[in-house]
Amino acid sequence: MITFDSHSTDPYYNLAFEEYIFTVFREEDVFLLWRNRPCVVVGNCQNICREVKIWALRQRGIPVLRRISGGGAVYHDPGNVNYSLMTRQEGSGADYDRSLAPILAAPHAMDVPAGKRRTCDLAIGEEKISGSAQRMAGGRLLHHGTLLFDADLAALEEISVQGKNPCVQTRGTQSAICSVTNIRWHLAEDMTTEEFQRRLLERMVPSPADHLELTEAQRREVCRLAEEKYRSWAWTWGKTPAFSYQRSGIFQGAPIAISYQSKKGILSEVKISSPLLDGDLAASLLNGAQLDPENLEQICRTLAGAEGHELLPLLL
Repeated sequence: MITFDSHSTDPYYNLAFEEYIFTVFREEDVFLLWRNRPCVVVGNCQNICREVKIWALRQRGIPVLRRISGGGAVYHDPGNVNYSLMTRQEGSGADYDRSLAPILAAPHAMDVPAGKRRTCDLAIGEEKISGSAQRMAGGRLLHHGTLLFDADLAALEEISVQGKNPCVQTRGTQSAICSVTNIRWHLAEDMTTEEFQRRLLERMVPSPADHLELTEAQRREVCRLAEEKYRSWAWTWGKTPAFSYQRSGIFQGAPIAISYQSKKGILSEVKISSPLLDGDLAASLLNGAQLDPENLEQICRTLAGAEGHELLPLLL
């Protein structure tokens, strides 16, 4: 088993870092650990508009990224430890028990009574501490997940749990809603997130000789992948599953009704009914527009001027 250090908390870099190593280093079993600054990461087949309050994330400056595996949406911050386990795999069936066993051994070694829950979660009692997902490619299995060690669970609750948007009708994968807790709260002896990460890494990759570094050329390739894929509209928003949107509300004290269709990240059949807005202008600007918060915010400002920031939460 070998490991690499990303030396980064940039979520775009870290998702690219993980994919690059999974693609390039195919002969050895690999274990990775990293932490991200605040972000939301959705599964490959998820609808971002359904899973999170997009306008609330923009207010907080929290980005949304799409990963290469399935599963649900997760909130990352520096108190959440992300791991990846890359191994050889025969057959096509998912084997979560085999992959989760060594991860589960780490909290057990710290006398934390964690156990497997449902197909791919770890929990303490009924409270979740970890979710995971998998991807198979070329006889290799990528199993990766989160470990809530000292995360901001209030932010997680607001963004990932309370942020579900019932106005979106979609067939995209929907995240399960679970009670959560932090591993740190259940330790007999307190430790920092950094210490927990160090102990977990040493347990999985005990030999210092197997702690490797990417070359400068390899890091440039990771940066290229981060920029060309993970920061791209096509990957993050263009892959959004088709959905219908319908909402009624109040805009500037007057009733408003909004409906539209979205397919491959492009809006169509837009209808906005409000005594304060030009519905024909709205349709002309929004039909054919890309599903992208920054782009749609600019259109909202064109339609509603200084009050455009109040229109965007109704549109998404």
